[in-house]
Parts: sequence; C-alpha cells; structure tokens
Amino acid sequence: MLRTVSLIVASLVFGSPLLAAEAPRQVVLHQHGHGWTLTDDKGMTLYTYEKDVDPGKSNCVGACARQWPALAVTSDEDRAGGDWSMVVREDKSRQWAFQGKPLYLYKNDAKPGDANGDGVANQWNIAFKPVSTPPGIGVQRTLVGYVLIDQKKMTLYALDKDKADGSGCDGVCTQNWSPMWAPTVAHGFGDWSVLTRKDGSRQWAFKGKPIYRYKHDAHPAEISGETAGKGWHAVVLEPPPPDPSWVTVQTSDQGELLADAQARTLYLFDFAARQLPTGNTLIPKFDNPDDWIPLLAAADAKAVGYWSIIEREGKMQWAYKGLPIYLNKNDKAPGDLFGARGGGRARLRPILRPGFGVG
Repeated sequence: MLRTVSLIVASLVFGSPLLAAEAPRQVVLHQHGHGWTLTDDKGMTLYTYEKDVDPGKSNCVGACARQWPALAVTSDEDRAGGDWSMVVREDKSRQWAFQGKPLYLYKNDAKPGDANGDGVANQWNIAFKPVSTPPGIGVQRTLVGYVLIDQKKMTLYALDKDKADGSGCDGVCTQNWSPMWAPTVAHGFGDWSVLTRKDGSRQWAFKGKPIYRYKHDAHPAEISGETAGKGWHAVVLEPPPPDPSWVTVQTSDQGELLADAQARTLYLFDFAARQLPTGNTLIPKFDNPDDWIPLLAAADAKAVGYWSIIEREGKMQWAYKGLPIYLNKNDKAPGDLFGARGGGRARLRPILRPGFGVG
C-alpha cells in the first residue's frame, strides 16, 4: 500500500507515472525540460561512469568505489524491469543500473541537490532519462545547456521568426540551414509535429517551431550556429546551472576560463578523495603558499548552481563543485595561467568553461 501511495505522489510531483512505477523504491525521478534526473530517496544525485561499457559490469572498484559508492540493491524482494537492471559487483553485492549503466553516489556531495560529481575527470555524468524524441533526434549537453541533436550528435536550431508549424527558411537560406526532414510515415506526438514545406517535403517541428541543422557546425555539441545569423538559436531544453554574478569568461591558450570580476583566473585545488572531508575547513599545503590567495565570499554571498561557500579559518571561501577556489598573485592579465605552470604541488588547475557540467 505504501509503495502504491508513493508511486501516486511521485507521479503527481514528477509528471511520469510510468517512470515512477518502473523505478526502484530508493530512486526518485525529478522532471526537467530535458527529461528526468535521478536521485536516491534522500535527494542525493546519482551518476553514471563512462568507463562502464560492458553491460552488467561495474568498473568502479577499490578506491574508486570508496569515492563513488554504488547504489545498492537493499532487498531481496526488489525486482528489475524496463530500464532497470541489477549488476553483481566484484564483492558479490548487487547494484542498481539504469539503461544498462550502473548507478553511483558521490562522496563529496554534502546535501540534497548537490551535483559536485557531474563532469569529474570528464568521466562522470548525472544520471538522467531524456525526453521522448523522434528517431534520429536526441538530447546532448553543450555550453548553452541541454539541446536537441541529430543522429550525428550535431546541434539542432530554430529560427525566431518562424511561425507555428511554418518554415521561413527557403531557397538561399537552406544553403546554410538544412531542415530536419521527417519521414513520409512520421506522425506528431507530444511536443513534436510534422509540417509540410513549400516544396512538399516534410520537416520536424518542436513546440510548433521547425528545426534545422547548421551546415557549418563541424563537431558534436558545437553551437557556432548561435552566432551565425540573426534570430537563430539552438533548441535548448534545459539551461546550464547559473554562475554567481561576479564570474566572467576569459580566453586563454587552454580555452575559455572562468575568472572573477577583475578577469583573474580561478583555480581549484584538486584534493585526492581521502583529503576531502565534507563540511570541514579545506586548507591545502602549497610549495609556495604566498602565491595563492583564497577567493573569499562576501558576508551576504549565496550558493548558486555548482558554486558553494565553505569555511576557511573562520572566513568563508568560494568553492566550485565542492573544491575551494584560489587566485594566483602572478596572474596579471586576463587569461594568464601562471598558477597552472608552477610545477610540483603548487600547480592547481584552472576552471575551464564547462560544456554544461564538464570541467
């Protein structure tokens, strides 16, 4: 009875009776524009690991498993079905998997809603189920958030001036913008519809807006179409988490960096797993401590997105994905990276502009 009531509540809150009914009792689904993110029943974010490539097997063991605890199957009465399966780990314990990917928690997430593990080592991602899309169309995260993509993972775009279910991009326009063709037998569903173009061809539309590929995007997740012409925008389903108002983006020889309001590069001290006591003061031991300046937070500063505030010797210091942030006194111009080239233990890593959670 309790399980039935929980499913009804989850269906009302998260908008998907089917997803809630399929999920294990210790998993909650949270609806967003791009689909449903997964947490445990305490609200702690769940993750998948890129190196888990073999169905039914977890490659996160030993020290990895201490940092990334498996989402354990806790009852012999639990049953897998639909997108859900069980993985038998090396120690013979069982772990939940979603769409064949084992699920993990992150030890350095301190409270419900934290997603500090997203993008770690470019191997860890928040577990989520994307919204329903037509064949050949999917969801990918980019610098502007989660967007629609084609079968080659190229970003899809919409034109502001297009009217509902009518395309204003014909003739010369299609030399750069290719309509996302719909098969003859395709039918609309949900937010998706099929429009007939002036030449009789059929094109997919999302929420009434025709969608296109930009022919000069060369790589998956590229969004050069955003600046290629007036009124063209990637179809964003979910924007990236916000940054504090003082964060700026600067260009460097390593790519785009996150910086403070004075354009000074921000650095992370990347502790080993055993050196990250959640909630404690985090003071690294530098070879050249005088070069490093903790980035302190104002008394009225508020945590936002991936940014939090931790205590440091009685003062409050900014942190990014749970790691404390520093400035290097030798950085003078925007894009300077002296702190990343000092060698030895003194070297910290700059915060590269994330491809929405990657960084």
